[in-house]
Amino acid sequence: MIRASRQAGTADRAAEVWWFDIREVTLRPADLADLDQREIARAAAFVFPADRHRYQVAHVMLRRVLARHTDTEPGGLVFGRDPCPTCGRPSGKPVLAEPEPAGLSFSLAHSGDAVAIAVARQPVGVDVERDATGCVCSLVTAMHPSDAEIVGALDEPQRHAAVIRWWVRAEAVLKCAGTGIGHGMDAFAVLSGPARNKISTGHRLSWEADVPGWPGVPGCSFAPLSAPKGYQAALALPGLRLIRYRWGADQP
Repeated sequence: MIRASRQAGTADRAAEVWWFDIREVTLRPADLADLDQREIARAAAFVFPADRHRYQVAHVMLRRVLARHTDTEPGGLVFGRDPCPTCGRPSGKPVLAEPEPAGLSFSLAHSGDAVAIAVARQPVGVDVERDATGCVCSLVTAMHPSDAEIVGALDEPQRHAAVIRWWVRAEAVLKCAGTGIGHGMDAFAVLSGPARNKISTGHRLSWEADVPGWPGVPGCSFAPLSAPKGYQAALALPGLRLIRYRWGADQP
């Protein structure tokens, strides 16, 4: 089954987002055989079976989704990392090294039982987080000051929901930029951007943020994603125009 939600735009400005529920995915030995040695070792390092299963589902499905776009067997894909645009270290955005990606970009996120995979013909970032089950107010200190002011004025549990909303937007932007959260999340606002930066995308609104350390790209558009109940998610692109949603029952 495919459930799609489309907004006005062109194919080269589109993003495809896949959702998977790890409880609905059973992996066979043949499925796990598609993982490379690094992925196998990483999975084996998890102490709890649920964490191992989440990681395995995420990476097996990432390979299947990208195999559809590259006409390659999932086990034949080779991954690498771009240099971080901020510090130059080889710890930037994960990329497809083989086969030649021809501009194909992807982003992977998982939390709880949910896995999200975004694919686009331009830089893309996606993040998903389960709703807060405890106090997350300490994260306000990691925000841009204008976002922190907005969140600090809220009562609980609205404050907790706003913190998760901030987190998924900021992390999606930084994944798209290729810097990740290691250089901080307080250099740009995602809850309190100026109104002139709001961009209409059909029935939704997306916002534009200035992304530090992203040479040649002045900003990044981001928008909330429809996510499973109990989760929040966001997508980021240099120019957000079209999103296609695909749900895990439509297996890649």
